[in-house]
Amino acid sequence: MLLAILSIVMVVLFTAFIVLKTYKRKEKLTGMPGMMIAMTIGMMSSLVLGVQLGIVFPRDLTVPSIAAILFGLGAGYFTGKPISILAALDGLLAGIMGGMMGAMLGVMIGPSYIMMIFVDILFIFILSVALQLSNQETDTSDKTNKSGIGIPFIGGILTVAFGIIAVGATLFYQYQPNDTLAIKSQESQSEQATSLQENSGYQMVSVDVKSDGFSQENIEVKAGVPTKINFIKHTGYTCIRSVQSKDLGIDVYLEKGDNFITLKDLKPGTYNFNCGMYMYYGTITVV
Repeated sequence: MLLAILSIVMVVLFTAFIVLKTYKRKEKLTGMPGMMIAMTIGMMSSLVLGVQLGIVFPRDLTVPSIAAILFGLGAGYFTGKPISILAALDGLLAGIMGGMMGAMLGVMIGPSYIMMIFVDILFIFILSVALQLSNQETDTSDKTNKSGIGIPFIGGILTVAFGIIAVGATLFYQYQPNDTLAIKSQESQSEQATSLQENSGYQMVSVDVKSDGFSQENIEVKAGVPTKINFIKHTGYTCIRSVQSKDLGIDVYLEKGDNFITLKDLKPGTYNFNCGMYMYYGTITVV
């Protein structure tokens, strides 16, 4: 959470700095370069802000989407307007696109330090290139960097290197054999066995929440018997943040570990449920 807040502050301050620098050079920025700078600032500022807000507010896309889009609209407009109306429009549209995509990405990925750091590095790198473009278009001198090595070039190398390391570390962590998970599963089964008295009179069903959906897509229970369904979330590497069912009137946010949902007086029939992103579905069949 602290890292996400610091990232948000960094995005706001760095965006404001680039917008101010662009405004001071508005008379020399025209045509395609000015449009590209406005689009870049609108897109990247709203994208990264949306990712971080999606991590801070994981239960609802509304707040991250609206806040990121509004910020991107402002950044894109105030960057492009001093240059031309066309540049301002380009910045506005880019801000809308970046805000929507960033918020969805943040909510789907969840709290991931690797992703937070990666998007920050990407943001700094791309806006540094935009700043270099602004300097190049407004610099009237003939000075050139013969070596071709500057901050944006070094930033690009670091971004690619960190991205490769981050992907490798994520894949290694996600797919390596997890003995600890097996031990926790055994402990969970033992705890369930010792709590039979507490759950007496209930049908108990366990459903594993995995990175690619639910372990049981069709749950069968008996009618007339109260039911407890435990949605067990073993890892944060899944876009399944909640379980919803319009048929049953439930909307439960899933914490890591056990998540019990109690259902009473179920009548025979089939009830649908899905994840909060409407990507994975399942049914509860009462017979």
